Amino acid sequence: MSVSANPDGALAKRVERRGSFRSWHFEPYGLVMPAMLILAIFFAGPAFYNIALSFQELSLFDLGKEGQWVGFANFASVLKDEGIAGALFNTAFLLTFVTVVIRLALGLALAILLNAEVFARWRIGWLVRSLVLVPFVTPPVVAVAAWKWLLDPRYGAVNQLLLSTGLIDRGIPFLSRTSTVWGAVETMLIWRELPFVIITFLAALQSIPRELREAARIDGASEFQIHLRIILPMLKPVIAVVALLTTIWTFNNFVYVWLATRGGPGDYTQVLATKMYTVSFVDYRVGEGAAIGVLMSLMMFAFALIYLGVLSRRKRGAPS
Repeated sequence: MSVSANPDGALAKRVERRGSFRSWHFEPYGLVMPAMLILAIFFAGPAFYNIALSFQELSLFDLGKEGQWVGFANFASVLKDEGIAGALFNTAFLLTFVTVVIRLALGLALAILLNAEVFARWRIGWLVRSLVLVPFVTPPVVAVAAWKWLLDPRYGAVNQLLLSTGLIDRGIPFLSRTSTVWGAVETMLIWRELPFVIITFLAALQSIPRELREAARIDGASEFQIHLRIILPMLKPVIAVVALLTTIWTFNNFVYVWLATRGGPGDYTQVLATKMYTVSFVDYRVGEGAAIGVLMSLMMFAFALIYLGVLSRRKRGAPS
C-alpha cells in the first residue's frame, strides 16, 4: 500500500487548478457585465416600463403616478380604432415595403457602379464615396426641411423647374395632395437612407476576390453572367442583413412622416409611429399609445423570427 509523499503539495495544486478554472470561467462575464447593465438600464428598462403602461389607463398628466390596471382593454381599444388599419397599411406597404425594395435595388446597382475599375483607375473612388455619404450625414430634420423647401408649391426649386419647362401651368402642392404626398415622403426617406445600403454593398463587393471575376472572364462569361452567377450569390448574406435592418428601422420610423406631413392631409399618411405619438401626446391617452408601441414591437419581432427562420432553412437546404 503506497502513500503519497507530499499530500499538501497535491492539494495545493488542485486548489490552484480549481481557482484558475473559476477565474477563466467567470472572467468573460465580468468583462461584459458593465455593457449588459448599460443595455438593461437604457433599453430593457424603458421597454418593460412601456409594456407596463400598455396595461394601464393613464393620462399624460398622470405620468409618475400609479395608473388603473385595465388588462388588455387598451389593446382592444386600439384594434377597434377605425384608423389603425389604414395606419398599418401605410406603415407596412407604402412606408416600409416600397422604400426598402427601392433602396435595395438602387443600392445594389449603384454599389456595382461605384465598384467599377474605372474609378480605381482614375483614383477618384474616395471622392465618389464621400459624395455618396453626404445625404447620410445630413440630419433627418435638416433633410426633411430642405426637401419641403424644394417641393414648395410657390417657391420650390422643383416646381420652378417644371414651370420653366412648360410641363405644368401652376405649382403642385406635393405634400398636401393625396396623389403626390406619398411619393414625396418616400423620396425624402430614400434620398436620406440610401447611402447606408450603397456603402454596405460596396464594402461587400470589395471583399470578393477579383481572381474569381478574372477566372470567369477567361472561361468566357459575360459581365452580366458574372454578376448573376458569382456576385449575387456571394452577396446574399449581406443583402439579407441589410434588408432586415432597413425593414425594422423604416417600420418604426417617425421622423419623415411627422415632419413632412404630420400624418396629413387628414389621416392619409398616418403611420403607426405617428398614430402612437398622436394618441399619447395629443389625445393624452398614454396607455393606448403604449399599447400601439407594444404591438409594433411584436410585429417586428415576429417578422424578424420568420425572416431569419426562412433564411436559415434555405441555408440548410442549399447544396454544400
